[in-house]
Formats: sequence, structure tokens, C-alpha cells
Amino acid sequence: MGILRWLIILVLAYLAYRAIRSILAKKEIPRGEPKGSIDEMVQDPHCRTYVPMRQAEKRIIKGRQYYFCSAKCADDFEKQHK
Repeated sequence: MGILRWLIILVLAYLAYRAIRSILAKKEIPRGEPKGSIDEMVQDPHCRTYVPMRQAEKRIIKGRQYYFCSAKCADDFEKQHK
């Protein structure tokens, strides 16, 4: 009876260890970019190229914000819409 009792205790201890380890592993959050921070792609209204919003050239023209792939496209678009 003593060996069976120790075997049961060892199995229960192992299961408790695995459960605690599983719970702690789920709480760890990767320290990279925060979730949901995927960069949105925006379309350049002048050349129709898609660029990541963070890298886009931003201009406000006639009260509206536009995103461009480059300063050249922004300047050309602004000249056409003055």
C-alpha cells in the first residue's frame, strides 16, 4: 500500500506542476509590438500605391488628411488640387 500511495502522490504532483506551468505560460505576453498594432495600409491618391500608414507622407489639403508614398507625389497632388 505504501508504494501505491507514493505513486499516486507523484502523479498528482506532476499534474499540479503541469497545470501551474500551463497557467503561467498563458499569462506571459510577448514584448514585441502591442497586439492590434498592425500597420494599416493606405492608398496614395495620386499614384494609387499602397504604403504603411506609419511610413506615409501625410498632408492636410483643403481640410482633409491624405497619405502619400513620397513627398513628390504629395507635391504633385497638392498642385493639382489648389
